[in-house]
Amino acid sequence: MSPDVKKIPAVAVPVAAVLAGLGLLFGILPYAYGYGTVPITTFTMLWRLWMDNPDWQHGFMVPFISIGLVIWDWEQLKKIPVRPDWRGWILFALAAVLFYLGFLADIQYLGFFSIQAFLGAAILIFWGSAAWKRLLFPWAFLFFSWPLPFLDNVISFPLRLVMTQISHGFLNLIGIETLRVGTSLVSAPDFAAGLKQGERFALDVANPCSGIRSLFALMMISALYGHLTLHGGWRKILLFAASLPLAILGNFSRVLMLTFGTLLFGNDIAIGSHEDPSGYHLAAGFAVFVVALGGMVLLGRLLEGRKQPVSGDSGKMTAA
Repeated sequence: MSPDVKKIPAVAVPVAAVLAGLGLLFGILPYAYGYGTVPITTFTMLWRLWMDNPDWQHGFMVPFISIGLVIWDWEQLKKIPVRPDWRGWILFALAAVLFYLGFLADIQYLGFFSIQAFLGAAILIFWGSAAWKRLLFPWAFLFFSWPLPFLDNVISFPLRLVMTQISHGFLNLIGIETLRVGTSLVSAPDFAAGLKQGERFALDVANPCSGIRSLFALMMISALYGHLTLHGGWRKILLFAASLPLAILGNFSRVLMLTFGTLLFGNDIAIGSHEDPSGYHLAAGFAVFVVALGGMVLLGRLLEGRKQPVSGDSGKMTAA
């Protein structure tokens, strides 16, 4: 390597300056109204959506994970020569357009995406394409940090219908006569025993049971787990694609736990109330992630199979 070729640490100061500028742009300028009555900064909107929406609270951890991935790979990044890439300015222009359109149209989501684009532009402009390839996964992983609550209505109701239909079919298959009423599961009437419809159990497959909450978090975890443990792009893509069926499987186990719990212990112990859910109900919520994450780990091991020795820096992550 030529002695006049700079390495990544040589541009740490200008990159820090760019990040500071972005902090001022997104942290001080009132950007959008969002769901309020006065315009607030992009960072303020981001914080509120993280803190107030359970489906997106995992986004708060994402920037720290991305930074951790960069620190973990820093020894390899330091070896990459710095060759600024002019294509970064195209991405910079796109980021500026996104930011301005979001400002004009009062769409905070465009502000979130412009942050992502500005960071990508900074990598290309100051470090170059080689660094871009090495940092592609930590940069792309940041997409999981942006809360997009409008997806809840788009995805949640279809998932509720799927979950209700699957649970209805399974319960009847194993001999528990169940009726499906919209997105609710109720016990069938038993006239011989003098039981009315829904008297044995009545369970509404609400948003938490639909899989929407676990889906977004599981997508994030599966992407990270696949990147760190699997070799080969197709394996990582397949594990990531499995997030949806794994989320459905986890929430299916939750519905079954609540149904069997109601049959065995009664509604007060198994469900509780909307304002005061029972301990059993809360435990069923944790079971969702136990089942889904267990399935993810098992699938990951099946995809990787017998590990082969890797030449070079086996302990370092490779570019996605």
